[in-house]
Amino acid sequence: MSLEVELKLWVTAPMSAALLQQVSDSWPTLAKEVQSQPPVTLLNAYFETGSQWFRRHDAGLRTRCKNGQYQQTIKLAGQQLGAAHVRPEYNQPCAGVTPQLADFPVEIWPEGTDIAALQQQLQELFRTDFVRHCWVLTLQDGTTVEAVLDQGQVLADGRSQPLLEIELELMTGDAQQLFLLAQQLLQCLPLCLGFQSKAERGYRLAQQQPLQLAPVAADPALSFSLLLRQLQQNLWLQHLAQQPEEQQLLGAAIAQQWQQLQQLQRLLSTQPDQQLQPLLQRAASLELTQSTALSLWLLDFSGWLLAQPVGAV
Repeated sequence: MSLEVELKLWVTAPMSAALLQQVSDSWPTLAKEVQSQPPVTLLNAYFETGSQWFRRHDAGLRTRCKNGQYQQTIKLAGQQLGAAHVRPEYNQPCAGVTPQLADFPVEIWPEGTDIAALQQQLQELFRTDFVRHCWVLTLQDGTTVEAVLDQGQVLADGRSQPLLEIELELMTGDAQQLFLLAQQLLQCLPLCLGFQSKAERGYRLAQQQPLQLAPVAADPALSFSLLLRQLQQNLWLQHLAQQPEEQQLLGAAIAQQWQQLQQLQRLLSTQPDQQLQPLLQRAASLELTQSTALSLWLLDFSGWLLAQPVGAV
């Protein structure tokens, strides 16, 4: 079992040779050592049951074909801390495209799970097929990060969505370095913060559920992480919006969510935290029209959330 700590950045420009070169050229300026790997095509099939057992347990099951070899992966319920995804992940080799659940460790399954019955109910739900460009970065403090650029499609029932994103995954070292690296990338490449996994995009496409405005929640106990996700979702939709009416509606929702976030921040303002206080001061002066500055703040705040004890915020 490994614990995956990952940041996702969506590319806001079309894929081109120039963009790939721009991404590749950025790594030597940000890391003291860069190991470039040849591009590889990854074919990924995601599986589910008719009752959506894995979705209901906040888990994801996939097989991946790379260079003719298959690997099966299950990702269990974890945490989304603002922009960061933290999830337990189990990987096993497999003989073909259909996963074999009995090969995973017995202890990962909820008590009473009938693994044999679950195996019989598996069906392929969607695919994500893409070309991956990969670099292994050694940062100045020795932290190692796998940086990838994925370009391809999400496919379900004859429908498709383009996929173009950069993922930063911690290999060894300090997770906070992921946030510093993402901040630097946001300032030199056409990027914005991503908030959906490939699996979530696949589920939405398979169920024909387009991404929609995240409404302002009335619950005063809304968690920081959920509020940050909703804010990121509306910022992305605002980036895509073509009609003035839609832009205005999204802008109003973003303003209200930002106010909610500031109210939650004030609840923390009495904490003697040397990192938190400067964050709160910056938030008070940010303008919602400054998208890059807002994304940088969201990254900083996500980094602070990641450093807190589980259940503290």
